[in-house]
Amino acid sequence: MTVHNAERRSVQPEPAAVDSKDVADVDDWDPDSELSPLSKAVIATAVGLGLLIAAFAVIGKLAGWANDYGTILVYLAFFLWMSISGRLFWWGADKLIALFRTKKSDNRGARR
Repeated sequence: MTVHNAERRSVQPEPAAVDSKDVADVDDWDPDSELSPLSKAVIATAVGLGLLIAAFAVIGKLAGWANDYGTILVYLAFFLWMSISGRLFWWGADKLIALFRTKKSDNRGARR
C-alpha cells in the first residue's frame, strides 16, 4: 500500500564519514567562508570580466607571440585563459541571476 503525503520533502541520508576521495559539492567549495553568496558571485563576475577584458586587449599581439614562442603554445594558452575566465564570469553571473530571481519572487508575495 502506498501512502501519499500532502507535503513532499526530499530526504537525504546522513552523510557517512567523509573520505578523502570524496569530492565536495560545487556550491560548498568554501563552507567556512565569511563571504555571502552574493559577495562571492560579485567577486567571481568582476574577476572573470577583468580577465576577459585583458584577453581582448592583447588579442592583436597573439600573432607576434605565436611567431616568437610557437603557434601551438600561444593559442593553447590563450584558449585556456579564455576558458577559465569565461567559466568564472558565467559562474558568478549565473549565481547573481539566481539570487536576484529568488529575491524578486520572495518580494512578490509581500505586496498583496
